[in-house]
Amino acid sequence: MLAFHETETCEGIIQHLEQRQCAWRSDVQIRDRGSETSADARVEMTFRLGDQLYAIEHTGIEPFDGFMAHQNRAASLFLPLQAAAAAALGSVLANGVVIEMHLPIDAFTDRKMPEVRAIQAALLAWITATAPTLPPRRYADYRDTLVTAQPAGVPFPASLVRFDGIAGMEGRFQLKHLTRGSETPRVERIARACEKKFPKLARWKQSDGARTVLVFEDNDVQLTNVSIVAEAYLPIASARADAPDETYMVSTYTSQWYAWPLLVAGQSYFDLAAISHPIHFEMDTSGRLLKPGLTAHV
Repeated sequence: MLAFHETETCEGIIQHLEQRQCAWRSDVQIRDRGSETSADARVEMTFRLGDQLYAIEHTGIEPFDGFMAHQNRAASLFLPLQAAAAAALGSVLANGVVIEMHLPIDAFTDRKMPEVRAIQAALLAWITATAPTLPPRRYADYRDTLVTAQPAGVPFPASLVRFDGIAGMEGRFQLKHLTRGSETPRVERIARACEKKFPKLARWKQSDGARTVLVFEDNDVQLTNVSIVAEAYLPIASARADAPDETYMVSTYTSQWYAWPLLVAGQSYFDLAAISHPIHFEMDTSGRLLKPGLTAHV
């Protein structure tokens, strides 16, 4: 099951700051539990490095709303269709033939299982009727090859393509998930996160002189990478006076996590990449930094 890791990702960033500042944290205060005099004060944590107060806040980011729920239901949403199609097309898939179907990644999002099963059955009927008629192409050649339709009983378009197999390749039926072809949902999601998190951090900066840190957590391997997130985030941050002093992205979809600075001391991810600084660092799933030599020079 996909989940976000607030405590652990913040721990990794704090360890990075300790190494950078050559100072150990003190006066650590957890701020998102219990009562506060102001809702704006409920950041994840405040702490000191030397004489400098820091306030840190965490938020998970998704490529579109409902992504985590979609991924956590993926086995029940897509695997039954894939298995049924492979069984129905057994003779077509012989000799290494690959039939590939393209569906919107959010095709079944927010749908109840009776509706999902009905759509799966309608798709299977269309696959079974259509796949044997597809013209063969060389593997992974998508030029003018997709047969796209909105089958009866299916509330979204779907596409099929047939590839001749490479020698030694087993035939199979496979699904490929497509986004809406726009980064708009991601930008909207990040903008909402900024609208919620920036004022909380700004309150600590204004009232207590804190250095403010925002941690984005990403647990999506398919649709997200640091460049895409930076492109979405930087215009938002540059347009606001209450942007944090430091923003990081931590990817937690593998057994070893990776973190990148998105915007620190006026330097963006792209600025740091252009001057060949090492701009990522690694941590384990408890937030402990690994390979300190990779620590970002920011």
